[in-house]
Amino acid sequence: MVGKRENCIKLVSNDYPVQIDKEYTFKDHTVIEGSFLTPFTHVIPELLPEEIRRAHFQFLIPKKSPLPQRPVVIHYAGTGDHGFWRRRAFIAKPLLFNNSVASILIENPYYGLRKPKNQYKSNLLYVKDLFTMGGCLVTESLVLMKWCEKNGFGPFVLTGLSMGGYMACLSSTVWPKPIAVVPCLSWTTAASVFTRGVLSKAIAWDRLEKDYLANKDYQEFKHEIKAMHEEENRKRDRKKICPFTAEEASMQFSRLTNYNESKRPINMEVIEFMHILMDECTHMLSFDTPVDTSLVHVVAAKDDAYVLRDGVNDFLSIWPGCEVEYVDQGHVSAFVFSLPKFREKIVAQMNKMILKHYSTNNQTILS
Repeated sequence: MVGKRENCIKLVSNDYPVQIDKEYTFKDHTVIEGSFLTPFTHVIPELLPEEIRRAHFQFLIPKKSPLPQRPVVIHYAGTGDHGFWRRRAFIAKPLLFNNSVASILIENPYYGLRKPKNQYKSNLLYVKDLFTMGGCLVTESLVLMKWCEKNGFGPFVLTGLSMGGYMACLSSTVWPKPIAVVPCLSWTTAASVFTRGVLSKAIAWDRLEKDYLANKDYQEFKHEIKAMHEEENRKRDRKKICPFTAEEASMQFSRLTNYNESKRPINMEVIEFMHILMDECTHMLSFDTPVDTSLVHVVAAKDDAYVLRDGVNDFLSIWPGCEVEYVDQGHVSAFVFSLPKFREKIVAQMNKMILKHYSTNNQTILS
């Protein structure tokens, strides 16, 4: 339901209740803090811990804008980005003060105010939590955009770094109007991130192996999904599900062994199952395409060891018409040194969207 625009849009009414909790007025801008019940509670409520059921956001609004429209940038959190301060300080405030652009910062499910009591820092307890996180954010994005339009704001740019960039892409697929998207340091699936990238070292493979081997349903599911995907791959020119050759698998096992309590190779079936599960639930081919893909500008790092791009579809193959730009850095160094580039592309895509779909006779362009 969440992955298809026609179904997802029905989960959020145009007057979905949003509560204003606090409001701060400054000389040149206003900050609103608000909250609302995530619509995902109406989809699979048993998946949601109590702490994540209420979404929290900050809305930074300039008092004056050079544009006749009132565009809004929605910022999604990257891995480990609790609270609002990082996105507010490095992206939202420069856009506010330099370009008079409004921003909404949404608190990530399982982070900050929404972190379950039994969760340690950013370490999700279950694989399913990642999928629950995505389902929540997609429906919460609809709430925020409908609420903004009701109050005279829009159109929208969705952006984020790393996982935040992926969530921005995901959320763009359910909006029924042209929307700009600037995903930074993310790609088209989370499968390679959790099975071959640096984050694969942080996974409790021993525990997952025990769960997998103890539950025949998992094993049957893997074979069913793998067969289904292989058929889809032939039809849709999609990359193979598990990118490991025997040699690659051997190297992968050796690398992951150093990060497991047992200090022994992990069963290849377990890693393949994780790859299949992630591909099934996170691959952008499983979701609708944004209304206008020419408004998507991807910024990727050439030497990214977290978000691996080999062996999976690139953006151009699934969203024809989008643009992909590379910065000559790694994942972490791009976080530090490419923030001006990210802000530049956000403003450029906003201008492009407004001129193409929302312009007036005397349209002003943001600098």
